[in-house]
Amino acid sequence: MGLFDFLKTKDILPYEKIYGELDRFTEASLAMPKMNNPFLLDDKNKHPMIFGYFMGVMDHIAKAYELTEKDKLKIFTQYLSKNFAENNDEDAKALVKYSMDVMKTDEGGHYALRGKLAMKKWAEGGPMAAYAPMGLIKILND
Repeated sequence: MGLFDFLKTKDILPYEKIYGELDRFTEASLAMPKMNNPFLLDDKNKHPMIFGYFMGVMDHIAKAYELTEKDKLKIFTQYLSKNFAENNDEDAKALVKYSMDVMKTDEGGHYALRGKLAMKKWAEGGPMAAYAPMGLIKILND
């Protein structure tokens, strides 16, 4: 690293693009489970599956966009706030902590891996991409 490397500006992250991808994938992933059970998010027994899965989705996004931990946390907090916490910052922060706690379990790691693979397949496109968001309902039905 050169003496003046700190003066270089970091490429600006495409936040809107990232949020758009996360929102579309989340909507597609939750569509079928919510259709089967409109109170899905109220069932606390399903929360480790749901939030573990979406932690995996976020892991894929972090890798794809080479996010720093700070950027990843910022994006994940905003994402949870919009999609799961009705834009309540305190609830979103609690969900971030909950999601991180879920990741410390073997089951949470398994759900995250499935979410990461689903997001990767969806982002790659192709004929099977439309089926990738079904990964969540498969977890919920197992």
